Amino acid sequence: MSPRPPRRRGGAREAGRAGEAGRAGQAGQTGQAGQADQAGRGGRRRTGDQGPPAAAARPPLRLPSSGLAHEILAAVEAQQAASGMETAAPPAPAGTPAAAPALGPARIYSFADSLARQQAPPAAPAERPESWVTFELAGELYALPVACIQEIQRARGITRVPHAPPPVRGITNLRGRVLVVVDLRLRLGLPPADDDERSRILVVSSRERSLGLLVDAAHQVVGLLPSRIEPPPADLVDERSAYLAGVVQLADHLVIALDIDQLLLVPEDAETQSQPEAGAPP
Repeated sequence: MSPRPPRRRGGAREAGRAGEAGRAGQAGQTGQAGQADQAGRGGRRRTGDQGPPAAAARPPLRLPSSGLAHEILAAVEAQQAASGMETAAPPAPAGTPAAAPALGPARIYSFADSLARQQAPPAAPAERPESWVTFELAGELYALPVACIQEIQRARGITRVPHAPPPVRGITNLRGRVLVVVDLRLRLGLPPADDDERSRILVVSSRERSLGLLVDAAHQVVGLLPSRIEPPPADLVDERSAYLAGVVQLADHLVIALDIDQLLLVPEDAETQSQPEAGAPP
């Protein structure tokens, strides 16, 4: 028998080291593969969290800005067919037209009704003040619309006309034109008064005629909102007071608004009488 060769301890150790290195390499490759697999699954999860692709989302219905009814309906139906919808549409954001109405013989009317419901009601126009001229009679304030007043003159040269209808005070010369002057004190049933430096004649236009209104004094032009003019109390309005247009609070005074056309209509049973000019014999 030949003697066995002696074992080389160094070779065994090198072989062990090689096996360990091989196993470590396999473990490293396995770990890297696992990490890559986990990363791939994580990436897929993150992609799934974002929902389906944008191309798969249903596009919202949008109506054209203008066009005939049948053209708009045809465009909406074509858009529904392209998106795989029949009559239902996704909810539209606020301020956009609603989805197309149900189809049928009356679809044009339904479509018009749906658009009418979406339209906001028109804003009410801002209230504008109206101009009125205030004047005085027996210590009270009255007003007439500026639109009916042509000019204001001093009360001079009023000549009495015999048998003139009440409450005519007389006539005056206005730049070569004869102007009939009505005493508003008499027309409103107030006590008569003599003219003074404050007296004025308001030249007004009524029923395509120019007439003069004798007042105690003319004050100013004011702007009054129509909503501020309150109707006169119902128990004070009758055929004899139809000239009252309303009452408005102005600063510390109540102003009585008058209707010029009704003011110059004198009832048949009026008890007022035409008064002579100041200083003239009765």
